[in-house]
Amino acid sequence: MNNIDDLSEKIIQQTEEISNSDDVLNDEIMEILLNTREQGQMMEHMIKNQIEVKDEMINKLHKELDYYKQDAADRFVDQLLKAVIKVRKDMHKLSTSEKWDSMSVEDIKREYVYAVEDLTDLLEQQNVDPFQSEPGDDFDASIHQPKLETTDDPSLDKKIKESLSEGYKKGSKVLIPERVIVFQYKN
Repeated sequence: MNNIDDLSEKIIQQTEEISNSDDVLNDEIMEILLNTREQGQMMEHMIKNQIEVKDEMINKLHKELDYYKQDAADRFVDQLLKAVIKVRKDMHKLSTSEKWDSMSVEDIKREYVYAVEDLTDLLEQQNVDPFQSEPGDDFDASIHQPKLETTDDPSLDKKIKESLSEGYKKGSKVLIPERVIVFQYKN
């Protein structure tokens, strides 16, 4: 805003040169110019203050957003950990109880299936879905982790022979790729 001061100064000098004869007019012009300079300085000061207030507000909102994002992530992880701890606790309680040694194979299998169901429910609550390919499906590097097996049949090239373990997705994002055996054609 020094331009306002410089401009005011130039006008004052020119006004003094032009009208040395009319002191009343000169005094009025000088007063107007001085008032204009003051108002310009006040406007400059107000604008700087507004910019500082806006910057402080943006910084405060940014910090608040970061806090809430971190808090939401922490709550999500805590919820997930509590569910895993519950499943572990139930399994540990059963495996260290007195009836563990006297349980039949069928009872142990049933308890194992319950634990798997609990973990599956937990994954579903978090929108995580298992997926598995069928033999003959096309290999997709974005969702599969391959183990190669050579074939002399060109029609089997890049076809899945077998799924070794499920993959897991959350929405369209692959969390764990499916492990598969894939045919690779070689002459």
